[in-house]
Amino acid sequence: MSLINSSLPWALAPLLALPLIIHLLNKRFPQRFNFSSVDNLRKTAAERTRIYRWRHRILTLVRTLFLLLLLFVFLKPVMDAFGTAGTKHSRLVLIVIDHSMSMEYREAGMTSRERAVIEAEKIIGTLGATDSVDVIAAGAAPELCFSDFTNDYAGALHFLHTLGPGVTRADFSEANGAASRLIANTSAGGAAEIYYISNFQRKNWSEVDFQPLAGQARVFFVDVAPATFDNHAIVGAEINESQVLAGESIPLELTVGNYSDQPLDETLTVQMDQSLRVQQRVQANPWSTAKVTVPVPAASPGLHICEASLPPDNLALDDRWTLVLPVLDKEEIVTISENPDPDQDPVKFLHAALNPYPNEAGSLIPHHVASGAFTEADLAAAQKIFITRCGPLQPDTAEALARFLNRGGSVVWFMDSDSDPANLALLAKAMGGAKLPMQIGPLRSMANVGSAAEQIATGDFNAKLLRLFRGPLRQDLGLLEFYDFHAASATGSGKILLRFADETPAMAETEYGLGTLVLMNFSPSETSSNLARQRIFPAWIQDLVKQLNTNEPAPLAYVAGQTVESEVWRDDLRQRPILSPSGRIVNVHEEPMGERSDISFPADEVGLYTLTDGTLKFACAVNGDPSQSDLRAVDKSHLEEQLASGQKGAFASGLKDYEAVAFGRPLLQWFLFAGLAALVLESALQLSLRRPAR
Repeated sequence: MSLINSSLPWALAPLLALPLIIHLLNKRFPQRFNFSSVDNLRKTAAERTRIYRWRHRILTLVRTLFLLLLLFVFLKPVMDAFGTAGTKHSRLVLIVIDHSMSMEYREAGMTSRERAVIEAEKIIGTLGATDSVDVIAAGAAPELCFSDFTNDYAGALHFLHTLGPGVTRADFSEANGAASRLIANTSAGGAAEIYYISNFQRKNWSEVDFQPLAGQARVFFVDVAPATFDNHAIVGAEINESQVLAGESIPLELTVGNYSDQPLDETLTVQMDQSLRVQQRVQANPWSTAKVTVPVPAASPGLHICEASLPPDNLALDDRWTLVLPVLDKEEIVTISENPDPDQDPVKFLHAALNPYPNEAGSLIPHHVASGAFTEADLAAAQKIFITRCGPLQPDTAEALARFLNRGGSVVWFMDSDSDPANLALLAKAMGGAKLPMQIGPLRSMANVGSAAEQIATGDFNAKLLRLFRGPLRQDLGLLEFYDFHAASATGSGKILLRFADETPAMAETEYGLGTLVLMNFSPSETSSNLARQRIFPAWIQDLVKQLNTNEPAPLAYVAGQTVESEVWRDDLRQRPILSPSGRIVNVHEEPMGERSDISFPADEVGLYTLTDGTLKFACAVNGDPSQSDLRAVDKSHLEEQLASGQKGAFASGLKDYEAVAFGRPLLQWFLFAGLAALVLESALQLSLRRPAR
């Protein structure tokens, strides 16, 4: 217990002697008897009994007790609260408010962030004229209201009220580091108090470092978590293709989280460019995630905005997921063979697999050149080459293929020609003597060998080029029969992806420079295999084209708090600024790279960052942090375990607790009640021990 008016006891203490003085004066006061009588003698004898001798002493003690209690009332006693007593020294109060996306959960018409602001107002309301305050908004990076502690309470309240919705996770370790530096550099005196106002979502609080604050401040936790945590969310979206071409149907894989005790059964809506809409049912068990694949058409080249959504719930920010799909124009694929006529087998079947649609309506446009006549100029516009029934190559054409590979091109070589051993030897020499994955011998024909057709026996199905055969589609490999192939053996270089039943390599892959060389020890010709007649053939060829793309695709979307890195045309950036989802101009860091510029800027809003002049030149989608969708709170006892050695923390809530931290819990009313009780006791003693009448 401590006293607020601690300077008064020595001034008021002498009053405690007043009852004793009255008792002593009353005891020695003479009594006059005019006439002696037997009655007076009796009364005098009665007053000499023991109980009447103690009467004055007891009343003196009761009156002294009353004055003592009255003295304590004037001294305003308070009781220690939260391990501290009220102090007359100036207070340093630091409010660290959770500014994460999970604080936007709405319950009873109010978000957790709004409840946190109300609690912060109550804390500031307990400050006096000599006290100081500062506020830190704990997001992905801490945001300070002031550079030092101040008594500008109006400024602190303005900062709290203008704090927008949080869209990132809260890094409280970073906030503690900022708080430690702030307290260490403060020019004010006094012991610091830190109030953490949060919903204590476990992804934010699981590994908070309190060590920087050791010995610097008293820690108080203010819990504003909702009563329920039910939530569903879209927590991710991706496509398993390195590039998207016009005319394709894109399999968009969405991840939906169900953070609730009840199973999820909702309708997922995917909308492309505010026009085409696709809906699909999604189900998920309690406290689990589910993946759902939605086919999305890419009709035309350019940037397309795709938005997936769930029916809204109490946390609306994670019910939508926006992404930007860059759709490229149709891609030209060069095919090379000895026969210059592209309508002859096997080029005819290869072209049909690359573009099976009438009038070349597909996204891949095959362009055929003869192996004896092509030049490096024929390869300039392409990124991928398919070779089948290749005639003898000249050293300069082999060197052109090597340079094509080195700068990032891809070559798929069907080894179905007698010229292939010599051609591949020339290519290996042009590649600087590189060792190819296969050492091939003469072409074996089933008609010459007189054996049954070979089939695929084993394969590395984790390889991206065999992605199509994962799962149930692997059985389609068992339908393939190959009649002609080269005698071959593995060299130990590169990767052998497929093998025949006799262990002969059937498919191999190797890297050279930035490009990829794929060797196929079979033919797409209908006379050399049944591959061209299988439904899996066009799908496999088109998937090879996608997987062989060497360009690193730009992210479909960013998570709030990350740094966006991209590139734009310099002329576009000169003419128009990049605008944030709220419409403000974004300050970008620009590094010129010829006609284009590398740009970067922090993504601190959810939605679309755009650059447009009527046509969309640049778009970047930013979504809320998926880690914030699971609203379950951290175990409160875990917080105390995380505190630094010797540091203590306590949970506080409401104005009564905040005043108790500042001033202690008042005991004045109890001393008043005790004083009244002393008066009642004195009255009772006066009545029961009444002096006899004379």
